Amino acid sequence: MIVSIDLDRGLCSLLLNSQLVELPIHQVVVGTDETLDAPVIHCVDGDAVISEVQAQMLIGIGARDARK
Repeated sequence: MIVSIDLDRGLCSLLLNSQLVELPIHQVVVGTDETLDAPVIHCVDGDAVISEVQAQMLIGIGARDARK
């Protein structure tokens, strides 16, 4: 999974199902994949597993923390 955080543009870019998805950071929801016990970004195009460091960074700059 490729995840890129662009602080200058305020975007989080994900490669999901071979398509580039760009989300404004303030619309990103960080949740938990209970099977993997790992943080994920939930979006309409699918879920993207991310690292704990990426989750903390996104939450710190405005993403919503919906982790369990």
